[in-house]
Amino acid sequence: QTEGRTVQNMEDALAVKNQALEELSRELEEMRSAFGADGVQQLQDFEAALKQRDGIITQLTSNLQQAREEKDEITKEFLALTEQSQKLQIQFQQLQAGEALRNTSHSSTAADLLQARQQLVQYQQQLEEMSAEVKGHRETSGKQLQRSEESFAERIKEKELLIAEQEKLDTCLTDCKGELANSRHRERMSSSEIMQLMGTVEDLQKRCHQGSVSETDAFQKMQEETARKLELLRAELDEMYGQQIVQMKQELYLQNAARMQQMTEQHQAEIELLKAQHQSSNLSKGEVEALNGRIRELQFILQQSEATYDETRRELSQVAQEKSKLQSKVESLVGDLNAARHQVEQVSTRLASQETTQQLQETIQALRDELSAAQEAAVEAETKHESEITNYKIKLEMLEREKDAVLDRMAESQEAELERLRTQLLFSHEEELTNLREDLQRESFLNAENLLNEAAVRHEKALDELGVGHAQQLELLQKEKTSYTAERNDLLRKIHGLEEDLKLALQSSKTEELVLQLQELQVELKELRKGAQDRVRMQNQIQSLLKQTEVLENQKKEKEQKLKEHEDQKETLFQSNKALRDKIETLTAQNNQFQRQVDELREDIEKQKSTFSFAEKNFEVNFQELKEEYSSLAEAKTQLEERTLRETLEFEAKIAHLQSDIRELEKRSSDVKMERDLMEKLNVTLNEKKSQADRLSEVTERLMVTETRVRQLDEDLIKARQKNSEVIAKNESLLKELEKAQEIRSKQKKLLHEKEQTVEAVSPSEDHRRQIQSLQQEIKALTARLGAAEAERDGALRTLELHRLSHTPSPAAAHSSGEGPVEGRTSPHKPASSGSSRRKRRQRSKQERRAGSAASEERQREEEERAKSAAEEEMLPQTQSRVMSCSPESAGKEDSAAGYQGDGGRDYINTAVSTHMFLLFSFAL
Repeated sequence: QTEGRTVQNMEDALAVKNQALEELSRELEEMRSAFGADGVQQLQDFEAALKQRDGIITQLTSNLQQAREEKDEITKEFLALTEQSQKLQIQFQQLQAGEALRNTSHSSTAADLLQARQQLVQYQQQLEEMSAEVKGHRETSGKQLQRSEESFAERIKEKELLIAEQEKLDTCLTDCKGELANSRHRERMSSSEIMQLMGTVEDLQKRCHQGSVSETDAFQKMQEETARKLELLRAELDEMYGQQIVQMKQELYLQNAARMQQMTEQHQAEIELLKAQHQSSNLSKGEVEALNGRIRELQFILQQSEATYDETRRELSQVAQEKSKLQSKVESLVGDLNAARHQVEQVSTRLASQETTQQLQETIQALRDELSAAQEAAVEAETKHESEITNYKIKLEMLEREKDAVLDRMAESQEAELERLRTQLLFSHEEELTNLREDLQRESFLNAENLLNEAAVRHEKALDELGVGHAQQLELLQKEKTSYTAERNDLLRKIHGLEEDLKLALQSSKTEELVLQLQELQVELKELRKGAQDRVRMQNQIQSLLKQTEVLENQKKEKEQKLKEHEDQKETLFQSNKALRDKIETLTAQNNQFQRQVDELREDIEKQKSTFSFAEKNFEVNFQELKEEYSSLAEAKTQLEERTLRETLEFEAKIAHLQSDIRELEKRSSDVKMERDLMEKLNVTLNEKKSQADRLSEVTERLMVTETRVRQLDEDLIKARQKNSEVIAKNESLLKELEKAQEIRSKQKKLLHEKEQTVEAVSPSEDHRRQIQSLQQEIKALTARLGAAEAERDGALRTLELHRLSHTPSPAAAHSSGEGPVEGRTSPHKPASSGSSRRKRRQRSKQERRAGSAASEERQREEEERAKSAAEEEMLPQTQSRVMSCSPESAGKEDSAAGYQGDGGRDYINTAVSTHMFLLFSFAL
């Protein structure tokens, strides 16, 4: 037995060692894959745990659904039982009515009725017990469902907590992965820095020791130094990463094991609870089946009671004679019922009329709200239009400013270009220096390219040699691997043979030799493990050499990129010159674009004017469409009225027919059921009549609403046309006033020149100065009037642009413009005295008072005329004395001047000047 135990122990130890060898080989493969598989396995483990959680949740939801379905079934059964109890109560009431009839008809059936009552009381007690039991079952089932829902809610909360913990672990894993990525990035940065240092050292060595040391020796030395540094850094990083990964693995395995235990425990507890609930539901089902059996018994008893009820009904046929006496009473009661129904109908019609009035008031309020909303929308549209016009004006101003700025920039750019040309002429010798520098740089680039080509050739040769060496090493390793596998197979065969020998040697005492052989085998296994470690080292060396080759290739690419960058710089300089020229062209194009935009804005303003005319046309089209809709609705109204008349006639005929039927049935029939059916039919017909009346009222309301809308649209159209005509008339009057004002200005200038000449010809005294001052005052007044006319013109143009149709034009301007020249006409051939001038003043004042609409303008005119009359009265004696002393030559000059001014004084503005000249002419004659 002891030998058998030792042999078994040895076999177990061998199996364990084989497993250890396999695990080591797997770990080596995982290390080769650069720690990528660990993260994948962890993710897979987490995904599996999540899938298990989802499965548990689905199971719990299915269990909840089953419990809810069972609850629904129990409620359905309870409802069925309640319906049956209600039916039994109705039958009991019928039996009570039969008993009352029996008491009135015969005393012999009293005993049967007492028995039936006792049975019904028993049935009621049973029903109450059944209802109490059903209520108890319902309460228990509700409590169980509440408990189950609470337990499910608690479980869901616990699972949510577990999910949160898993999410935290996921975040921890992502953080760890981020740290690993950062460490790798640091490693790469350190390696790149080392390579940069190597490059700088190589450059320094080449510059300092070009003649003494050869490039190949320096290159090899630097490679050796960098290889040593990289090996040291990798060893340190491998140690750090290995420790971190082992710790992470251990923590994750422990956490996963604890979670799996918790999940299994919870799952088992949930299964037990579900089983208990299922058993309780089975028990409740058994109770329901017992209740169903009891209900069947009660139904059998009901059938027996129905048979007894039939027997009593036969006996009631004998009581029909007594019932005929009661029919008279029933007829009187029917009459009372009809009177009550008429009263109810009257009340219902009143209520319906009140409801219709309320609805009409509500519709009126809604229409008022719509009107206010439409007015507000119109006001908003006007404000928006005004704001858009102001925005367009602002945009035009901005565009003009931008145009000025662009022109300034163009001027500045031209000046800058002139300065650049001057500097280029002054510093042309600098370009020659730059050309020399470029030649030198080209020579240096050529030398550098030659050196790079030589280095590339050497690098390729070294790479080829390294590749051949790596291939040879790989072949040797593969051969060693095949030899090791063969040795392993041989060892396994030997082990199997030794096991057979052990079985044979159990009978004979050769265990000691086998123990020695096993020890030798263990020594060989240790040697094999050492050989595997040597393989790993060789593979790491191969990877390091490959990385060195990649670094050399990167250096070569960097040098090529530097050359390309120098060439790109040259091209950028040429492109910058082209870009400056393109900018000048773009600025000119932008200037042209701005001018085009100004033209487009002007065209847009004209288009907007045309759109307003189109809007008026659309308004008329909509008005015609609304008229057509109104006509169609009126036709529909007439059709509905005809239908309602027909239906009312038909319903009245039906009602009369039904009333006749009711009377016949009341005389013939003895049952109350026929009366109920007829009353229901009457109610149905009355309801139909009411519904049709409601439809009629709705249609009439719609027609009224459409009529009001059509009227409002008609009024709006008339107002819009009136406003358009007024605006057009105002525009025409303003244009006429503008033309007249321009003519007045031209004539005023001419008269000023002529007056100055005439004043200088008469005498340069103070009286003439006063006349000149009065004339200047008149001219100022006329300029003020012109300014007012221009302001009115600007206001009219703004009203046209903004479409303000609310303001009406002032007729004062048109009246004054039309009557002015008539007042100022004076014949140049008739002499005038001081009395005639006063009469003219009075007539003018009267006419101005009659035609006055603008009070401010009339006051100004009256003041001016009073000032003129006073000046004329003062000047009369002076002019008489001066004319008597004047020569005939001066009289001829004045005659000619007066004739010229008389021809030009037909307008309203030059009346005062013409009167002065006529007076002088009369005194001269």
